[in-house]
Amino acid sequence: MNKKDNVYGQKYRKLRVLHHISLVNAAKNVTNKSTLAEWEKGKDNLSWCKVIQLLFNIHIQPIEFLEDSVSSQLYGAITNIAVAYRRNDMQQLIIIFKENLKKYEGDTKSKDYMFQAAIAANFYEDLSEHNVCPSILKDKIILYFWCYEDIFYFGLITQLLDARHLHGFSLKLLEYIEKNPIDSKVWNELAINALLNADFSLMKKDLKKAEELYNRLDILEAIDNYAELIIRKKFLESLIQYLKNNSNVEIFFLFRCLDFLDLTNMKLDFESAFLQIKKIYNK
Repeated sequence: MNKKDNVYGQKYRKLRVLHHISLVNAAKNVTNKSTLAEWEKGKDNLSWCKVIQLLFNIHIQPIEFLEDSVSSQLYGAITNIAVAYRRNDMQQLIIIFKENLKKYEGDTKSKDYMFQAAIAANFYEDLSEHNVCPSILKDKIILYFWCYEDIFYFGLITQLLDARHLHGFSLKLLEYIEKNPIDSKVWNELAINALLNADFSLMKKDLKKAEELYNRLDILEAIDNYAELIIRKKFLESLIQYLKNNSNVEIFFLFRCLDFLDLTNMKLDFESAFLQIKKIYNK
């Protein structure tokens, strides 16, 4: 956790005081009293592993701690990237990528700049089919998983990762969700979206691994709570069937359903994805 994340220490102190827990008891078996006090003031850094242990010491679930302060910050950080992607503005995506890469390579080495550069590169590759992300940046990304907020980042850079890491990270995330249900609509949806994005990216790289991940998603009960995610999952199934049986019947049936429901943007996204798959597999 870098100095930019001082807000977390301050927020932790408010919760600790609210629960009438002393510095000594909060720091027990994790760190010492003085280090915790410095972190709460924003003058010291702690790893996420230690932060999570500290949260348990004050009877706070990590997701409660992170949701309000992180989700809006993360969405705000990628607004310019999302706008450029929606406009098919590849030139702007390259500008954003280079600006953030330069900032990251400077003195800060900020995780935020690293991921924003990666996300811009990911979306640029999706539009242009050209990879601009240097290998050294991909290697750095691999070292950062997993924190709660990284679920958000992971879902936006799946195209950059090779099949082995993409498959491995997806299974770890899926295993975590299965064993530790995320008690938050925002983060649960983010996690499932990340897995669906990963499965589609895997389909471009390794169909066997994509099918294996998809079959694992079938046992994820949480997905049934989100209508849009159910439709996305159905689309992935129809793509897998298309690649295995060379039949586009299910895909075009789904397109007709989307027309009936007036889900125009979703249909356009699916049509674009279908064309990408057809091109990759020469169908």
